[in-house]
Amino acid sequence: MIRAVVFDFGGVLVGDEWVRNQLAVFDAMLGLPTGSLHARLYSGPAWEAFSTGTITVETYWAEVGAAFEDRLPPLFRAFVDPFYGERLDPEMVRLAWQLHGRLKVALLSNATPDLPRRLAAEPDLKGLFDVVVISALEGLRKPDHAIYERVCRRLRLPPAACVLIDDKLRNVEAAIAFGMPAILHRDAATTRRALADLGVLPV
Repeated sequence: MIRAVVFDFGGVLVGDEWVRNQLAVFDAMLGLPTGSLHARLYSGPAWEAFSTGTITVETYWAEVGAAFEDRLPPLFRAFVDPFYGERLDPEMVRLAWQLHGRLKVALLSNATPDLPRRLAAEPDLKGLFDVVVISALEGLRKPDHAIYERVCRRLRLPPAACVLIDDKLRNVEAAIAFGMPAILHRDAATTRRALADLGVLPV
């Protein structure tokens, strides 16, 4: 029986289209293929180190972003935050609150040390989460099984009693391999149906 729902943040509770679109504009200004800056900033060794708290924001930016600053608007520097400018998905927030109280609700995000500040600044998220696990504060990232174990331990539930909602296939597959049911998020409607199939929501 499912007793907790574990939400990812980026791509689930907030979108990622604005960031991708704005970085694509910067790609064009630099003469790079679309998606180049997004991949450079949010994948690879520097991002993994930053999002597990093993390097500082200054070191991260020196490795991935500083070389382009003199050719791009000052706004570029804001993208040290992967969620910069992105708004909450109201349907997903509504879904999370519908679950709140009946089940435990957790957040599990590969993110920077600044995410708690963002969460605190969102009035629609106040009091929503029973447990918050952020990679940069834990020294672990999805899809490492150890971070799934950590969120389950803090929820005081076995993996089979928790369901993960994540937009990355590798994270969903790793959760399932760990023994935690998981839903690959594409939009609120399909995620809601998947939760209904698991008996978490009424059909």
